[in-house]
Amino acid sequence: MVTLLAFLAQQRTQRERIAIHARADATESVLALQNGVDAYLKLTKAFAGFIAASGPTSLKDYDAYLATVDALTEHPGLRSIGYVPRVPRAAKGQFESRMQGEAPGFSINGPGADAVDTFPYLYALPRDAHFRPIRGRDFAGVPQRWAAMQQARDSGQTIATERHHNLSGPRTEPIIGVFTPIYDLAMPSATVEERRAALRGFVFSIYHVPAMIDRALGNAFRTEFDLDILDGSTHLYRSGRGSGAVPNQRAFGVAHRQSMMVGGRQWELAFFAKPEYLARYESSMGAVILAGGLLSSLGMSWALAAWLGRNRSRLRGDQQTLRFDEVFESHPSAVYLLDAQRRFTNANSRALMEFKMSKEELIGKSVEDMIVPEKQDLARAQFQETLRGNSVTYNSAIVDGEGKLIQLSVIMIPIKTGDKVIHIVGIAENITAQRQRAWELKESKQMLQLVIDHIPQRVFWKNTKLEYLGCNKAFCHDAGLEQPEQIIGKNDFDLAWRASAELYRADDAATLRSGHARINYEEPQYRNDGSVSWLRTSKIPLTNIDGETVALLGVYEDITERKQMESQLRELAHYDGLTKLANRTFFYQHLEQAISRIKRKGGMFALMYFDIDHFKSVNDTHGHDVGDALLTAFSARIKATVRDMDLVARLGGDEFALLLDDISDRAGAEYVAGKLVNAMHPAFEVGELRLKVSTSIGVAYYARGMSADDIIRRADGAMYIAKRGGRDRYAVDAEPNIEP
Repeated sequence: MVTLLAFLAQQRTQRERIAIHARADATESVLALQNGVDAYLKLTKAFAGFIAASGPTSLKDYDAYLATVDALTEHPGLRSIGYVPRVPRAAKGQFESRMQGEAPGFSINGPGADAVDTFPYLYALPRDAHFRPIRGRDFAGVPQRWAAMQQARDSGQTIATERHHNLSGPRTEPIIGVFTPIYDLAMPSATVEERRAALRGFVFSIYHVPAMIDRALGNAFRTEFDLDILDGSTHLYRSGRGSGAVPNQRAFGVAHRQSMMVGGRQWELAFFAKPEYLARYESSMGAVILAGGLLSSLGMSWALAAWLGRNRSRLRGDQQTLRFDEVFESHPSAVYLLDAQRRFTNANSRALMEFKMSKEELIGKSVEDMIVPEKQDLARAQFQETLRGNSVTYNSAIVDGEGKLIQLSVIMIPIKTGDKVIHIVGIAENITAQRQRAWELKESKQMLQLVIDHIPQRVFWKNTKLEYLGCNKAFCHDAGLEQPEQIIGKNDFDLAWRASAELYRADDAATLRSGHARINYEEPQYRNDGSVSWLRTSKIPLTNIDGETVALLGVYEDITERKQMESQLRELAHYDGLTKLANRTFFYQHLEQAISRIKRKGGMFALMYFDIDHFKSVNDTHGHDVGDALLTAFSARIKATVRDMDLVARLGGDEFALLLDDISDRAGAEYVAGKLVNAMHPAFEVGELRLKVSTSIGVAYYARGMSADDIIRRADGAMYIAKRGGRDRYAVDAEPNIEP
């Protein structure tokens, strides 16, 4: 039995050693894979930064940029990278006409899923034989891609698709797409609705999953592990022979499981150690123990048989004497012998020390006399079970020879002669200190819970699977639960902020992966009832004594009121309080930016300067309250006439300005001026009054060398030309261009 136990212990130790090494090496591979995949995603984000900074680009600009990064050569598995613009279906024909100058025959095609916009495939590399058949295809027509595009658009994050097949090339090749949204920097993008309005398009990259993962893991990994990667229930990657087998059919079973976040999706990784890896840590010690033990057992059996033959008459019957001291004296635990009446018949020195008795005091004493009353029924039941021939394990408590209470963990093993139990071996372990530590730990945890329940900040902690382990009462209230214990086992998708769950899980996974705390960063929280809050959050990875990350601690406070106050201050600083249009300061800032952009990239823009004809008469006749109401209605009619991207400002009094940025020709601007003049013809209803007013508009175009004041002055001059011409019209500045 000792040989078998030693052999099994050695085998278990060897398996544990292999498992520890496998987990450590697999964890390193997870980090390498995460870093490698992140490097691929950074390529998409870097290109998104280029697009966002430089504005709409041409095919030539796009090719020139990617030529500098050599993306296809440096990133094996990258099948395509590019930019799909957002093209409203209403402007589809105009966009196709403009692009045919660079790409003859270009047209937008395919069954797009969005009824309002299209997202044509055009700005992409490589531009080879596979590119031409799908040029102009609407990306929104591919369900997997459209789902990722919508999520990226609404969250502002880089989002990956689930596995699907390529639009060109081998149809069986497993690929994923990655999408990063591009927003108009001149438009707000704090909320989901603002991001949808500000969307310009997406930078995308298409990856062949096996090639990308093989590059990230390197060659050394293939000699150690097989790897399965699942996205939900879909296999993304399988390596090694027999990869179709279920996990428990692999050589060593699952050596390590871990999750990682890739573009907002959770990949589940399962590592299987290869036979070559197992051989590295195998030992022949088990065979040595088994062979030596068997030989020793044979020798001892022969000697024992001979000894029994000489002493058979002395050993026959129930009065046989067990040499307990010689066998058990060296045992590290308290070992004792009981007869069928529960009396002590022998004990080792460790038992005497634990029980605080001499051998003379202990021998013949009933064990029931030492057991505390509340434990006696359990002890009797366990003793009867042992008399029936079964080994038992239980916890008990006794009063030792000095009157002190000690807690014990007890094992009782029956010793039989034939079918009759004649003695019982007891092995006791003193667990008093362990119980005391457990009680102190419980008391400490209760005190800590009491503290965190009474602080205003929300506190929570999660395991590495991103499941909640606990929280304080403030967090429990935010989550819509009655008691903090209800949070255990739940995840963010189960709580009141399900709309923000993907973002939170990505943040949590990144913090656990990096091992570094993220302190006092601000983030929005979108709740299931449609409300939005702002939080100042800190997340801290928690490690065990071996330095392994085992949990995540989070603390946050609600800063919604402060953010609202900041928003109001920004509103006061940039927008007119009466009409809610941009004010003079904000308008000048955008005008200067437009001039800088034209100087850098070329193009043209128009500026319109206009007011309300005879506005002073309205004020003098009806009073300033009516005048203010007319200004508000006039502003609303302007905003309803122009595009959302056009900047309208109230410069003061009844003076307004309109910036038409990045126009293709003058005819378009003059068309807008005519629409504005006509928009003011219907009477304005102000209370019970119906006021008929008109507007006079001056239009000026930027020419090289102009300053902001120059173009405003010229538009103002054109407006007075319109007034002298009879009002209710627009006039275009006719001065020659100013040269630098």
